[in-house]
Amino acid sequence: MYKVTTNITTYFGSSNTIITNSGQRQFPTTMSEVEDELRPSKSDIDRVYSQTSQKWSSYAKDSYHEREFAPDTLHLPNMLGKIPSYPGHNISGTQARKEKLEFDLYTRSFPGYPSTLFVKGISLWNVGDADCDLREKTLSHQILLGVQKPVSCSFWTDGRFENWSGHSSTHPRDGNCLAILVFAWSYILSARWVEIQKASGSDYVQDRIIYLPCQAGWRHDANESLPGTIDINLGDVSICAARWWTAILAKEEGWRAEINRDDAVYQSPWSTAFVAADFQFSLMGTNNSHSCIDAVCLPPTSEVALGYLIEFCCLHNAGSQCSAALAAALTLPSAGNASLPLPTSHASSLLAQQLKSDGSFSTARHLKYREGTLADFELLPYYMTLSCSGRGIEALLCNTFFNPHVPCNLVSAWIQPIFEVLNPIIAAKDYDVLAMILGKAKPNIAALWVGALITGMAHPVIQRCRNGSITIEIHSSAWTNTTQTFMSLNPQRLPNSDRIGRPEECRLLYLAGEELNSRLPICPWSPVGTTMLSETDICVRVHAHCTGGHYLRYDSWFWSLKNGGKAQEVGFSGYETTENIIPIPEDSPDPCTHIQDPKDVAEDISMMTTRSIFSWLRSYGWPATEKAICNHSWIYLDCSDSEDESEVDPEDDVSDPGKVKYSSAKMERIVVWLDQSELES
Repeated sequence: MYKVTTNITTYFGSSNTIITNSGQRQFPTTMSEVEDELRPSKSDIDRVYSQTSQKWSSYAKDSYHEREFAPDTLHLPNMLGKIPSYPGHNISGTQARKEKLEFDLYTRSFPGYPSTLFVKGISLWNVGDADCDLREKTLSHQILLGVQKPVSCSFWTDGRFENWSGHSSTHPRDGNCLAILVFAWSYILSARWVEIQKASGSDYVQDRIIYLPCQAGWRHDANESLPGTIDINLGDVSICAARWWTAILAKEEGWRAEINRDDAVYQSPWSTAFVAADFQFSLMGTNNSHSCIDAVCLPPTSEVALGYLIEFCCLHNAGSQCSAALAAALTLPSAGNASLPLPTSHASSLLAQQLKSDGSFSTARHLKYREGTLADFELLPYYMTLSCSGRGIEALLCNTFFNPHVPCNLVSAWIQPIFEVLNPIIAAKDYDVLAMILGKAKPNIAALWVGALITGMAHPVIQRCRNGSITIEIHSSAWTNTTQTFMSLNPQRLPNSDRIGRPEECRLLYLAGEELNSRLPICPWSPVGTTMLSETDICVRVHAHCTGGHYLRYDSWFWSLKNGGKAQEVGFSGYETTENIIPIPEDSPDPCTHIQDPKDVAEDISMMTTRSIFSWLRSYGWPATEKAICNHSWIYLDCSDSEDESEVDPEDDVSDPGKVKYSSAKMERIVVWLDQSELES
């Protein structure tokens, strides 16, 4: 747990950094040099840096040795906690679906942009057991219900996942079919979306999934392959199955899932449009399935489409690609535009020939695929909620780079060694190893990292985390049993009743404070030090000594209804997911020979996070005894040092965000902008 002491000098260390004439930060070597309450000591920086570097280096070493995904890596149920089902009418077994409900909908639109449709909900949180008026808290939240523009999908040509690392060693083969499976899952999710939304009555007759005129073409000559054509062998499929494949692999849009709400038409959040200009799919089959072009076939239900997907996975020995593609499809609502790995080596398959000649092998393989895929299919309504929970997916990915036991002034020492390990791997575009490392760091969302790397969503997330800006979405945190902010930790009491730890002060301000503290701090890193109780807000003094303390624990979820009422959603509770966060030990082991001298740790990120959390904590002003902190260079902004944000360091390589240098002024403007964007969302 986070440790707070009453002796600030002891906890934060007695040394500080100084600035040389050349402008380079160095650590003082004697007690006579500058001391303050914000900058950590050299020993604390050394400890955090060394522990973090060793841990992430071990992840990299293990990943290089394995070179393939572990069996549990792509097990999506690992991430599910107490999560509500996606809002709709046709899911049984929950209180919210026992009668026809009119959900409270909300439309967000901006000039020149399509509208998006949300469903409103309320979460209930327990905040204490004490005999006081602070017992529970409600938070409003919205779940994305519909969009008016599909996600544009193109192809990566950088070789990512070119040869899938998760194939069975029993029947190895090169290549990947990830993009094909992502398109299949996007349809299945969308069909399930329509089925969930559709209810009896005239108001819902326009909730439907339809085929559009665009279709993927058929290749009739087995010896002919045109440049830019991706040949897909469908094997022996029915005419209706073939028609489905022509729709989901069509240029632009070959199908559409839509609902009509408030006199407007909205598409599924997982709708896709294939826009790769230089590529197109060409289908092949072993019978007359090409005649599907003129066939009259209705779009299949989600369950029937799942059967088509399972048959394809069997035919092409897709292995764990099916789960990876589902994880990728879940990131689509957050990705905006997606780029997918270019499919390779699908014209022929060793396994396809084996399936023809070995019926017993075919049956066993089919049963294995069906068992695993059906398990995920049954959980789709819960995956869909997580997929559409605002910035929930982004927050879960960012959480990989967060440790609630690292205080705000040591974030640089935590973040820098992580990216010293990751940067060479990112530069080498070794996405298999990158996915394995990130999965080891946060096992319960390992599949999401693979999915985000497949669609490209991972890149802006990694860049954001590189700068210490960790996205928080408290609902996705509760629904996956992850800790995304120090505010979720249990209260820690001080032996000295005249003082309170600043993390606890933040928590009480949020739970019982005034308007400026009514939103969670955007910064997840805890503030350092303690405050005299006599100098805190009245709400902090009232609840500082409540029996058992006060905390923030998720309890339940309610959908908001159009009539002003609410309906409780029982939600999912079939799996117990746990998060193993290991505090940084107080005593640092001997540094490894490859670890840099911690004196080279830049303090910009720590300065940014410290300023952010203290700005939230002191929204109403600073106590007189904290004048030195208020005027500290990490807190006080000297506007005279500002620079034109259009200026770029001539040494910056803007093509590689990881190489761009940010001054503290640049970083501050970035954080202010990101914070404002978060508030507006």
